[in-house]
Amino acid sequence: MDLEKQAIEILKMFEGDVPYQLGYSGGKDSDVIFHLAKKSGVKFQAVHNHTTVDAPETVRYIRSRQGVEIDYPPMSMWQLIVKHKTPPTRRMRYCCEELKERSGMGKKVITGVRKSESRSRRENQGIVTLTRPDRAARKLADEELFVSTQKGGIIAMNYDNSEVHRMVESCYRTSKTLVNPILEWDDEYLWWYIRKEQIELNPLYGEGFYRIGCIGCPMAGKNRWREFARYPQYKDAYIRAFAKMLAYREACGNKDVVGWKTPEGVFDWWMEDQNMEGQVSMVIEGNVITGFREKGGV
Repeated sequence: MDLEKQAIEILKMFEGDVPYQLGYSGGKDSDVIFHLAKKSGVKFQAVHNHTTVDAPETVRYIRSRQGVEIDYPPMSMWQLIVKHKTPPTRRMRYCCEELKERSGMGKKVITGVRKSESRSRRENQGIVTLTRPDRAARKLADEELFVSTQKGGIIAMNYDNSEVHRMVESCYRTSKTLVNPILEWDDEYLWWYIRKEQIELNPLYGEGFYRIGCIGCPMAGKNRWREFARYPQYKDAYIRAFAKMLAYREACGNKDVVGWKTPEGVFDWWMEDQNMEGQVSMVIEGNVITGFREKGGV
C-alpha cells in the first residue's frame, strides 16, 4: 500500500485554497484517482470533457457518477473534421486538444496519467508538470529542482522540496499544472488496487474492453474494427463528416488526396493506409493534407 500512501500524500501536499480540478474520463485510471481524491479528503471538482464520440455505455456511466460535472465542447468531432479538412490521425491529434484538454487552464488538475501507459508519458510527465512554466520556474529548472521536457514544460524532480511546492503554488494560476498521483503505478498494481478497494468501473471493462476511449481513435489501432462492428452508427457518422469535409475542401480549392475521392474512400484510408509507416507519408501544407509522397520517390 506504499503507492496508495504516496498518492494521497502528493494530493495533500499540493492542495491549495482553490479546489483541484480532477480530469474524469470514465476509464479505470480516472475512477482510481476519483477514489483517491475522495479518500484523501482534498477539495476537488471532477470534470468530464464530453468528446461527442464516447461509447453510449461510457456516456451513461459518467452521467450516473455523482459529483462529476460534464463540460460540453463548442464543436463536435464531426464539426472539427470539417474545420480541419482532415480526419484526426496519430500525428494530427487536434481532437485531443479541442475536445479533451480544453478545460482546467489556470488550475491544478489531478490526472490519471501513468508512465506504463506510453513512452511519451515516461518522457514528458512527472509527479507535478507545469505545462507553461514562467521565467522563475525555468530558473529553478536550471538549478535542477525541475527538469525540462521535450515538449517545453517542466516536471518536478523532488516533489517534497519546499521550493518546488512554492513554485507550483505560484505558477499554477498562469496555466495548467498537472498533478499525477498514480504516475508510478503499473497495470498489475492498478488492477489489484481496484479489486481491493472495490472501485466501481465502467461496465465495458466487464465485457472484455481493456481500453475505454473515443470510438475510432487512431491510437486504438486494430481495435477500431471491433469498435465500429459494435457501434456501426459511429462509422456512419464519420462517413457523413468525411462527405462534408470533402465538400468543404473542394470549396476551399484544396488539392486532391490519393484515396480521397469519396467519403467511403476517406474512411478506408483512415482505417488502413495511415498506419502503413515507412511506405506512405502525408504532404502537409500548414494544417492541411494536400497529397502523398512514397518512400524514396514523389
